[in-house]
Amino acid sequence: MKSFGRRLPWVVPVAALALAAVGVTGTAGTADASTAPRPPRGDAVVHATRSLMAPKVAAAATASAPSSAKLSLTGQYQNTNYKCVPTSASMSLSTFGVSVSQDTLATQMGTTAAKGTSGSQALPVVNNYADPLGYSYGFSDASTASSMMSQVSYDVGVLKRAPILGVWMEKLPWNSGMTGSKVGHAIIAYGYDSSAGTITVWDPWKATGGSHTITAAKLAADMQPGGMYKVTGHTDADLASLGDLTGDGTADVVATERATGKLWLYPGPTLDAANRRLVGTGGWNGMTELTGIGDLTGDGKSDLVAVQKSDGTLWLYPGGTNALGTRIKIGNSGWTGMKDLTGIGDLTGDGKPDLIAAKKSDGTLWLYPGASKAVGTRIKIGTGGWNGMNKLVGVKDITGDGKPDLIAVRISDGTLWVYPGASKALGTRKELGSGWGGIRSLTYTGDITGDGAPDLLGVQSNTGVMYVYAGRATGFAARQQLTSGWNG
Repeated sequence: MKSFGRRLPWVVPVAALALAAVGVTGTAGTADASTAPRPPRGDAVVHATRSLMAPKVAAAATASAPSSAKLSLTGQYQNTNYKCVPTSASMSLSTFGVSVSQDTLATQMGTTAAKGTSGSQALPVVNNYADPLGYSYGFSDASTASSMMSQVSYDVGVLKRAPILGVWMEKLPWNSGMTGSKVGHAIIAYGYDSSAGTITVWDPWKATGGSHTITAAKLAADMQPGGMYKVTGHTDADLASLGDLTGDGTADVVATERATGKLWLYPGPTLDAANRRLVGTGGWNGMTELTGIGDLTGDGKSDLVAVQKSDGTLWLYPGGTNALGTRIKIGNSGWTGMKDLTGIGDLTGDGKPDLIAAKKSDGTLWLYPGASKAVGTRIKIGTGGWNGMNKLVGVKDITGDGKPDLIAVRISDGTLWVYPGASKALGTRKELGSGWGGIRSLTYTGDITGDGAPDLLGVQSNTGVMYVYAGRATGFAARQQLTSGWNG
């Protein structure tokens, strides 16, 4: 069989592993940092502290994996000799309920006949689909039988998701007659039997591929270094700033624990896991689009809004002292058709905080005026194109016009933009930085860095590391690593 493409180097930013791009061929090479996803500009890393969330979530989940499992999926074959990555990604994403073709993914990943697909191209694309669902793909090493089995059993047996595997194509047993070496290729794992020590994979190369069962040891030996796109669940689902609920004068944050559905309050400014407080005993994984909106109830405490996934209703949760009060329905069905809900402060000039959301179907942007325990009639403030933006966050006035502003990330290139607030409108946007495509859970919160200004939080999707971006009069400073362990 003829080998295809040309191999390019790639980089795992977490462990600095030298990786070969999957879906392309050639000789072994050295890692090229230029192919790695760019961090936001001017990142400054300090020593990590312990995780905010329970650090044993992933380990406990792996331990609870059944002895065997297999996902039900429709196999696909690549329609060209260089689309193994988009095809494998299409099948993997189907286990999330996402239907996207290999051709669409190839376009989004920048796949070419000459170069195939590099890891730095593919990872942000698949995470654009997975991140909003509460999961992330990240590069991981699976070079031993035990590491291969533990990671596949976690993804397939616990999360019910199929990881993508970057392998050397000529080493796979069903390609034993293939010529060439270091032929990069992508397949998926969708089943396993830990007692037998076997993994079931789907190879999208039609000539010899399809479904195959292989020992975990052999599959590990066939892997590219760090070539597994492991799936992890977010432990920071719907991170939201909620003002001062503890009464100590500093803003706090809440987050849903995906695995248990519990809602936790993390007191500011340290957000110390040891001091976190349970404010929702369960069911919060049935809610989405959590955002702090300020005080709509008039009791002096900031409130929380959230959308119920099952019926698309919008709910207001009054803030209390280390607690949330009885919820109030403030929006009928249809809110699942909106995305990126965020509190924006007062754009209407009536003294009440307002809410902003983008409409998924047509990319329009809407302002919902805050009212007493309610939101008023919405106002269109963006005519289209907002489905090309995500991670909308209302922030204080960083443009100097006296109105709160909106920041958002452009999906296509990961650039961060600020939109100046105006009277029931937004002004002309300005770019703030690049490399934000791999950052999730952007949350504007109180002063964490101790300089008197509110700060921005963000989590690196592939590593689960949380960073703080210190607030400045005209934007945000270089990031500092705050905690780790937000993938689990």
